Amino acid sequence: MSIGWEAQDLFVSSAGAAVSVADGGVIIEQGCSIKITRSTTAFGLREWLIRKGVGGKIGATVRCMEKGRFAICSVSQRSPAYVAGLRIGDELMSLGETSLRECFLSDLREPLKTNRRNHLRLCTKDRAGERYITLYKDSGKGYGFRFVQGEITFVRPNSSAEQAGLETRHHIVEVNEEVVVGLQDEDIEAIIWSSMGALTLCILPSRFYNNLLCSLYTLGSAKPLDIVEI
Repeated sequence: MSIGWEAQDLFVSSAGAAVSVADGGVIIEQGCSIKITRSTTAFGLREWLIRKGVGGKIGATVRCMEKGRFAICSVSQRSPAYVAGLRIGDELMSLGETSLRECFLSDLREPLKTNRRNHLRLCTKDRAGERYITLYKDSGKGYGFRFVQGEITFVRPNSSAEQAGLETRHHIVEVNEEVVVGLQDEDIEAIIWSSMGALTLCILPSRFYNNLLCSLYTLGSAKPLDIVEI
């Protein structure tokens, strides 16, 4: 269900909110200020060294798209992967010292099972077509955009949103580094309202977004998804 344009009010309101997350199985209590910092990128590739949490996992699942192509299809909130900044749609390129270019999903299970270290090293490639923009509130007028089911449907002329390059027919993927794929509009709005000062959005053209969802999730299929938890 999507909230109406009037209810969104172009995001004039703002209220502080805290996020509860976990790092290595240790719960960070409600009310703590959390800054999720992603690793630096070189040519779209990111190197990760993520400490394992409860059950010896980092809190993400991987799907094999085809031989040699793997993608993150879910990241659990409150998990080490979430805190590190791993995201849905990131393409997994290597695990440890092993390149996954010629691998199947079964090739991942044994290294994961035999890995006795307290961390997991991996390399990912950013989602295709993504773009980050930062918005600031216009005096008394909010940020100047509306959305329905996560898709930008209106950008007010001469607003902060327009000046930052926000466009319609784009989907919101992240709000202030928090993944919002699959969330209801009310929940996305709540995250936006919790923003203190600048608002940073990660957006994808709708065609890329729809292709991403189709490739990651098989709806209505009787067969289990070809996934593995890491």
